[in-house]
Amino acid sequence: MTMACPVLAQDEAQLCVNQCMFHHGPASSPAYAACVAQMCSGAEADGAPEAEPSPGWRTESVAGAHAAVIDMGGRSLNYMCQQGGPALIGISGLGGAADGTRISVDGRAFALPFVARNGILYTAADAGSPLVGALMSGSGVEVVSGGRSGTFPLSGSRTAIAEAAQACGIQP
Repeated sequence: MTMACPVLAQDEAQLCVNQCMFHHGPASSPAYAACVAQMCSGAEADGAPEAEPSPGWRTESVAGAHAAVIDMGGRSLNYMCQQGGPALIGISGLGGAADGTRISVDGRAFALPFVARNGILYTAADAGSPLVGALMSGSGVEVVSGGRSGTFPLSGSRTAIAEAAQACGIQP
């Protein structure tokens, strides 16, 4: 699957560093350093504390990109967009190949193609997407990839996704 998106056009190392900055910045943050050390080089950060998971959905904005994010147990689910560009769903912390990745909301499966870049799984989140609608109205989502799975609560997702989409000029 080819997606015309600046996020996917970056080289893998830069994408990983940007993802860490987006979720754990500023660069002086120990959580950012731990993320780069663990996710971008494959090594644990010496003495750096592991980033604490967020208690729920939040919105973030960095360099013109906007996101709705939830972190759970070393994994994260993101709705990401940029003004004038496509929106994406990104899942990190599962690893694995894109082939065979499955996502379901409240038991309802969505057959979507995924792209894997530097350990992050991406799929399109176009305006009006049934998946985005389900993420905004459901109670829980499960992602399975490479024999690993992650679950995320959706309480608060409607507000966070709507806020990020609105900042990008998208009507979800």
